[in-house]
Amino acid sequence: MRILFFAISFLAMPLGAAQAQNYIGISGGLMTYEANDTEIDSQGFTIVAGGQFDPILAVEFSYSAHSSVEVAGADYKASVMALSGVLRSPGEGFEPFLRLGIARGDSDIAGSVDDGTEDGFIFGIGADFSLNYNSSLRLEYGQTDLGDAESDRLSFGTIYRF
Repeated sequence: MRILFFAISFLAMPLGAAQAQNYIGISGGLMTYEANDTEIDSQGFTIVAGGQFDPILAVEFSYSAHSSVEVAGADYKASVMALSGVLRSPGEGFEPFLRLGIARGDSDIAGSVDDGTEDGFIFGIGADFSLNYNSSLRLEYGQTDLGDAESDRLSFGTIYRF
């Protein structure tokens, strides 16, 4: 049900404001996912799609996937999906931002009954460094608190505005 909420919210973003500037992005970096007394440190990637409604406010949908890691002989995978508000400090060439939203984390340990889905909150801090009008580099630290699970992400990537 929440996945459907995320999808509908994301699809409705361009309809909410005729002046919205939409963007997509991809980034990679170091990630940690901790659940059920198991912690994985890995690399991973994040895909983001968003809409900026005015110079300081944007809404983003993101999906982060951790690389598959072998823990105690079992393959361990994790992912985090989030819908968040982004508060920016507009500037020329450098735009720091704060993130706050809702998230869902999924973990999967091969051959285990400890697989789980957790809901919680995401928050973070970062900055976009403009290359030109349509593209920026993004550096971000994000933390997701999922009740019995937690995920941290330090990533670097690119954003393309259209």
